Amino acid sequence: MISLPLFPLNLVLLPFELLPLHIFEPRYKKMVRDHIEDDKPFGIILNENNVVCTKGCRVKVQKVYKKYSNGEYDILVKGVEQFQVLNTRIEGETVIGEIDYVPLNNDADEELRKVIKNLYLQVLVKVGISNNLEMHMDKQLSYEFLQGFELPLKLKKQLILMNSEIKRLTIIKDIFENIIDSNISQKKNMPLA
Repeated sequence: MISLPLFPLNLVLLPFELLPLHIFEPRYKKMVRDHIEDDKPFGIILNENNVVCTKGCRVKVQKVYKKYSNGEYDILVKGVEQFQVLNTRIEGETVIGEIDYVPLNNDADEELRKVIKNLYLQVLVKVGISNNLEMHMDKQLSYEFLQGFELPLKLKKQLILMNSEIKRLTIIKDIFENIIDSNISQKKNMPLA
């Protein structure tokens, strides 16, 4: 069991996903400063009605856009690995999770992965991304295929709570098929992948 400072937000951050943040509360300024200066990890977790989710994602600061004189930050974080919350406690004003990391399993069959890759390419082309498609072909895990897509909170929560890669890929297959079958064709309607 590992102790991890938690940043409860009204969102789900998935592994590989990027999230810009403005950090202004003292407890979170310290958390981010400790991470940047001393490489101390922290996690982002969904907070719904003052109840934290049972799974979250450890993050890494990818970029500091600005550090203010009062200790505030504009940063970009990336989801690194998911964790299971076993217990929480409060230290000062910070929520500390007693957690276990959950490995990203790769239990999907290769045929399903091939189908997902093909659908993913079709989605990229449909939303107007046709240059450098080969850079998208190294993706293997479900969460990698979701990079850059804005998904509803309910769906993201469902995905992070799943332990099966096959189940996540099956949902992603449905999402991609719906996009392909929809009337969406303008690049401005979809985030960059």
